[in-house]
Amino acid sequence: MAYRSESIAILLPRLNTTCYLPAFQREFVWNSDQVAALFDSLMRGYPISSFLFWQAPENARDDVDAYEFLYAVRSWENRARQAGTRAISARNLTFVLDGQQRLTAFLVGLQGTYTEKKTSSGRGSRTLVPKKMYLDLLHDGVVPNAEGEIRYRFEFFDCAPLLLNRDSYWFEVGRILAVDSAGKLDQLVGRQIKALRDVRPLTSAQASTVEKNLKLLHKSIFETEPICYHTETDPDHERILEIFVRANSGGSELSKSDLLLSTLTMHWGSGNAREEINSFVEKLNTDLTRRNRLTKDFVMKACLVLLDLPVAYRVSSFNKGTCAQIRDRWDDIRDAITRAVDASNGFGIDQDNLTSQNALIPLAYFLRQHPKISLRGESAAEVDTATAVRRWLIAVLLNRVFGGSSDSILTRLREVLQTHRKPTGEFPLAELDEAIRGAHRQAPSTQETVERVLNLEYTDYECFLGLSLLYDERNWGTIEYQIDHIFPQDAFRKGTGQQFKEYRDNYCNLALAIGAENAGKGKQPLDQWLGTRSAEYLDRHCIPEDPTLWQIENYERFLMERRKLLMKRLGRLFGPSSDS
Repeated sequence: MAYRSESIAILLPRLNTTCYLPAFQREFVWNSDQVAALFDSLMRGYPISSFLFWQAPENARDDVDAYEFLYAVRSWENRARQAGTRAISARNLTFVLDGQQRLTAFLVGLQGTYTEKKTSSGRGSRTLVPKKMYLDLLHDGVVPNAEGEIRYRFEFFDCAPLLLNRDSYWFEVGRILAVDSAGKLDQLVGRQIKALRDVRPLTSAQASTVEKNLKLLHKSIFETEPICYHTETDPDHERILEIFVRANSGGSELSKSDLLLSTLTMHWGSGNAREEINSFVEKLNTDLTRRNRLTKDFVMKACLVLLDLPVAYRVSSFNKGTCAQIRDRWDDIRDAITRAVDASNGFGIDQDNLTSQNALIPLAYFLRQHPKISLRGESAAEVDTATAVRRWLIAVLLNRVFGGSSDSILTRLREVLQTHRKPTGEFPLAELDEAIRGAHRQAPSTQETVERVLNLEYTDYECFLGLSLLYDERNWGTIEYQIDHIFPQDAFRKGTGQQFKEYRDNYCNLALAIGAENAGKGKQPLDQWLGTRSAEYLDRHCIPEDPTLWQIENYERFLMERRKLLMKRLGRLFGPSSDS
């Protein structure tokens, strides 16, 4: 079928009556500036790219849920979701495969609202403020705005603005839809010019600008035909999905997870895979012990690994059979991923120090193999398993085992977990180390790992993880620990301490402490503070017992002696100890 073109005024009434979004479409992602830029393009007569529709045959509609376009968009949501209302009885049902962002922007600008959160003065509380789009009728469109490229001023306001200054006069854009004839347009122009003259002097040039802007807006909506579209009629869902992927994969806004979610949603059956996975990611990030920053990509990659499918993360991996497996075993997948993230939070790993989300996938696979293990239990066996898992997970993060392409290493580790599954629930550390070594990556249980930890500094992203290895805590997820300088930072700001300033943030001068443990330390000299601590405290933090080393003038010797103690403790975890 050839391309056709229509005006916005003709197409707009079709949205949410016969024209809908397929469930596999992504969410609305534009911000208010992008909406305004689209209307600026209309006013300037610029093309706004073509659209792609699918007129679904009646016998092909049952497998594709139809969702409504949004009228109201909320700015604090990175990706506004489509309304949940489904079109069941619509005749001549047409789906938008390419053009959702632009068509939604037209609805929001002409008939809807853009809602923002407004902070109330003095209290810090926020209220929701729905705003409508306005056009500045006194801006002539010749001189660009401050942005350089935008010539016509479109902005969102929560109420009809007064004259913000002598050079602006705002008109609610949606009012133009009621002006469906030349006579009504002339009347509108006359009323707006009179309204302006009632409140301020108006030059003939300004009156001409008001008339020009209103007529140009009217022409952009009613007369020109910027909606240039092609309509597909093929009933084959697979072909339509492939067309959708091809049409959208070139745009910068559409991520790979968006494309894969579209594929998964197409084959999900009842329910909506996009909504299911979006809500699951939100739960992982906000409802567990600590805050996380996990993504849809992480969840969908984990699906492939947990189901023993090829790990390559591409659209072709999510064929109809794969999607059916994910749907049928979703409860088990969701449970394993949740337990893995919860366990990592229990180890003190969260959005601030998780250097690779893929590192959690082998842990999820292990927990799926052992549904009764939580890594939070108090039995001797589970404590031992949790200790081994924690040490391994922190080490692979520190060694950046999952840096770069992770498909190969994930496949290798999965094979180890399959082959060395133990009925007792033991974590196969040695075998996993060997697989990592075989992939030419630094395995956790090596002296090199010890050295990497000892070379960390206070400002390093992984510093907290490296320090946490020194302690056998069981409450990382519930107590907030702080990185503490053993010799306080003030000690290096004057006197003898200045000569050691470059070593102030060395790993060997750092420890983890909770507020109660650190209470009273303040800016006391270290020897005074440690003189009040027990031998157990010194051992817990690997602090040399020789009091002469607690003097700032002996700082270098302190670092050397504490390094030996740290190396021995870390060596018990990762490799042979050494006093070198």
